[in-house]
Amino acid sequence: MRKTAFLVLNVVGLLALAAPAAAEKPKDDDIGTRPAGAPVMVEGALQGDTNQQQVQRQQIVPDRAQDACGTPDCRAQNPQPVDRDLVVAEDPPKNWYVLDAGLRTHRDTFIGVATLSAAQSRTERFYGAASLALIRNDAGSHFGVAQLALGRNLSDELGGVAQVSLGENRARYFYGVGQITLGHNRSQEFYGALQFAGYNRAESFTGLMQLGGYNLTDDSFVGALQVGGFNRAEGDMVTLAQIGVFNAQGKELYEEHNSDDSAVWTLAQLGLHNYANAFRGIAQVGFISATMDFSGVVQAGAFSGAKTFRGLAQIGAANLSEKSYGGQIGGANLAFEKHVGAQIGGGNYAEEMNGVQLGIANITDEANGVQIGVFNHAKKLRGLQIGLLNHAEDGVLEWSPILNMGFDESGTQMGSL
Repeated sequence: MRKTAFLVLNVVGLLALAAPAAAEKPKDDDIGTRPAGAPVMVEGALQGDTNQQQVQRQQIVPDRAQDACGTPDCRAQNPQPVDRDLVVAEDPPKNWYVLDAGLRTHRDTFIGVATLSAAQSRTERFYGAASLALIRNDAGSHFGVAQLALGRNLSDELGGVAQVSLGENRARYFYGVGQITLGHNRSQEFYGALQFAGYNRAESFTGLMQLGGYNLTDDSFVGALQVGGFNRAEGDMVTLAQIGVFNAQGKELYEEHNSDDSAVWTLAQLGLHNYANAFRGIAQVGFISATMDFSGVVQAGAFSGAKTFRGLAQIGAANLSEKSYGGQIGGANLAFEKHVGAQIGGGNYAEEMNGVQLGIANITDEANGVQIGVFNHAKKLRGLQIGLLNHAEDGVLEWSPILNMGFDESGTQMGSL
């Protein structure tokens, strides 16, 4: 019964998480940025062939063949393969100062006010107020007020105020106020106030808030809020609240046997669906709230589930746990191994109950306390049953109306009234 019930909860949870989880990508240290001084990759839009380069290609290939064979006849008999990917080295990028503008620019170090590129730019080291490119703004290191682009901002290391674009911002190491775009923000280590985008992703996030449609941290999240449609922290999470339609924390979701020791420390997870590998805080509140290990105050939802629950109460239409220390209040309350506290609902079940069961039907293998309901059942009774019909396999009477009691075998047993 325990495995069946938890299987149902797991299936419901996984189906709820399936669609947004499918958009996840594996952890990847290569986020598409290049450090200052790194070789420039050949890109047709950024480093297109000039007429001079094409002529040089045509000249270099036969020259190589002549060196290898020595005569034209030899070349005819032994044609050499053409290196179609050959790119002739350009002059090294130059330093630039004060102001810089162009169609496609490549600078080594810029020190000044601003740079402007009508198409794309690559600056190895930028020190200034702002850089703007209409299509792609690429920097090895960027230290200034803002990196701006209509298309994409790329910076291996950024220190300043913001990366702002319409399409995409990427910074391996971000130190500033925020990454702001309508599309995608990506950072390996983020130290700032805000990531705002349709999709925000950071390996580790330390700041104020991730705000977007889909927010993901591959490792740790330390911040005030994670707010979005789908929120996920795969590692440890310290936050005031995780608020969204789907909220999740943990490396593996709904895996009963795993080596994940990560946890979320928060005031609340608030959403349609909440899951945490380990919850440490005040409340999980949603249509579905689930965790492997709950230590807090309240877990509330239409369905609330915890492998181990320690708190004030689980509250919902159905509450599930293996071990529960606190209250269960709902239509159906199930503790598959042990319950210490009160179960209050339409139907209550605990393999071992230490406390009170109050409901229409109360069932336990071992009762150490009080059962109050229309029907009460215990294989082993060490306490009191009050109900229309009481059943205790080791009671004075196995079946008894109104009242039944059971004590240790060494003590005195009283019959029914």
